[in-house]
Amino acid sequence: MSERKRFHPLALMIYLFNGMKSWIFVFFLLIVNGELMSAFGIIALSAIVLLVLIQALWKYFSQSYQISSEKIVLYRGVFQKKETDIPYERIQTIKQRQWFFFKPFDTIQLLIETAGGDSTKAEASMPAVNIGVLDMIENYRQGEQQASGSQTTDLDMEKASDSADYRVTNSQIVLFSVTDLSIIATLIAIIVFVSEFIPENWITAATSMAESIWRAGWLASLFVLLVTLIIAMGLSLIKTFIQYYDFQVTRTNKTLTIESGLFERKTQKIPLEKIQGLKIRQQPIRKILGISTVELLLAGGQESEGESGVVKKLYILPIISDNQLYSVLAQLLPEWNFKRPEISYVSHKKLWYFWRWKLLFIPLAVGLAFLNHWFAVAALVMMLVLLLLSGLNCQNQGYQIQSAHRVCIQSMEWFTKVQTFAERQKIQAFSEETSKWLFPKQIGHTSMYLKAGLAIEVMELRFIDFTDVKQLKDFYQNNY
Repeated sequence: MSERKRFHPLALMIYLFNGMKSWIFVFFLLIVNGELMSAFGIIALSAIVLLVLIQALWKYFSQSYQISSEKIVLYRGVFQKKETDIPYERIQTIKQRQWFFFKPFDTIQLLIETAGGDSTKAEASMPAVNIGVLDMIENYRQGEQQASGSQTTDLDMEKASDSADYRVTNSQIVLFSVTDLSIIATLIAIIVFVSEFIPENWITAATSMAESIWRAGWLASLFVLLVTLIIAMGLSLIKTFIQYYDFQVTRTNKTLTIESGLFERKTQKIPLEKIQGLKIRQQPIRKILGISTVELLLAGGQESEGESGVVKKLYILPIISDNQLYSVLAQLLPEWNFKRPEISYVSHKKLWYFWRWKLLFIPLAVGLAFLNHWFAVAALVMMLVLLLLSGLNCQNQGYQIQSAHRVCIQSMEWFTKVQTFAERQKIQAFSEETSKWLFPKQIGHTSMYLKAGLAIEVMELRFIDFTDVKQLKDFYQNNY
C-alpha cells in the first residue's frame, strides 16, 4: 500500500477556478449595473476572492488519498472526517483530464465512477495527481480483472487482442458544428437569460433598432437574420472545436479509450462489459449530408453539465460518414457484429392514431379566438408542430431483431432519427399495453428498458400490431 498523500499543489488552482466560477453570476450583475469599479464593487469582489481562497486552502489541506492493491481510499475533512473506499472491481469508468497548464508538470485530474454511484457526479475526484498514479491504478485494476476473468474461451482471447482506433479531423469538426441544431436553442436561452438583467434603456434602444430594421424592408431583416445565424455558427464552431479537438477513440483489449479536448484534454476508459447499448443519431441536415453521430449508453460514467444536472451524451463517434459507420463500429466493437439494420416499419398505416388527440387543438383554438386571436394562432401553431412530430414518428418507427441476442429499435426524438441497439441480457424490463379501443383492432404499445446512468432509457414503439408485440416479447424472453 502506498503512503497517504495530499493532491498535487495544482489542485489549488482547480479549487480556485471552481470557486470563482460559482460566483460568476455576481460578477455579471456588477458589470451590468456599472458597479464593478465602485467602492461597493471592489469590496464585494475582495470579499468573494478572500472567501474562495479560504475555501480552496481548506479543501487542499483537508483532503488526501491512498492507493493499495485492493482499493482506492479517499480521506476528507478535519473535524468531521470521511473515508471513501473504492474497490477496483466496482469501478465503472476512469476519466482523465489534463488542462494545458497541467502538462508541463505531468499532472492530471482523475474522476473515478462506479455503477452504484451518482450518475451525474464522480464518486472519486482526484483533482491533481501525478500521471504515475493512473498507471498504478490501471495496473492494480487490470490485475483484478485478470484474477476474476479466468474463465475465457479461445474466441474471447482472440477478441481481447484486438486494437482499433478512429480520429475526427478538423474538417469533420467544422461540419459537426455547422450542423448542430442545439446551438440555436442555446442562443435563444442565452438571450432570454441575459434579457432579465439588461437595463431597460438598452432594451428600449434594441427594440427601436429592431422596428427601424423592420420598416427598412425584408432585405434588412434577412441581413440581420443572416448575421445572427453566422454568429450562432461561430459560437458552435468555437465550442465544438474546444470540446472535440483531436478526438480519438481507441480499442485496446477489452477497453475503449476516448480522448478529446483543446485546453482541457479529457480521457475516458470504458470497459466493454459496462456498455448497455448504443444509439445512432441523425438530424435532418446530417441525413442530407450522409453523416451520423454515435452515442454510448452506460450504466454509469456520464457526467452532468454544470449545476443543471443535465447528463451529457457520451459520443464514441461524434461525426462519421454513413459509408464508414458500420465498418468502423465493427472494428471498435467486433463482439457486437454490427451490420446495417433492415428496419421493419410498423406504423405506416396508423397515422390517425398518432394524430387524433392533437386535432383537439382545433376546437381549443376556436374557443381561444373569442378571447384573443393571438392565443388561437399559438394553439394552431402548436398543433401543427405536434402533428409534424407525430407524423415523423409514425413514418419512421420500427425495429429489427438482428440476432437471438440483439435488437435495433428505430424512433424519432423531435426531428432526429434514432436507432438504438441493445443486447438482450442488458434489457432490464419489457412492458406491453393496449386499451379497450385498440384491443379489438389488435393494436398496442411496447417498451423495453435499458439502464443509462441512474436513469432508465426507454425503447418505445407505439400503435403497433400484436404480432410485432409478440415478436419483441419472445425476443426478450429468449424464445425468438
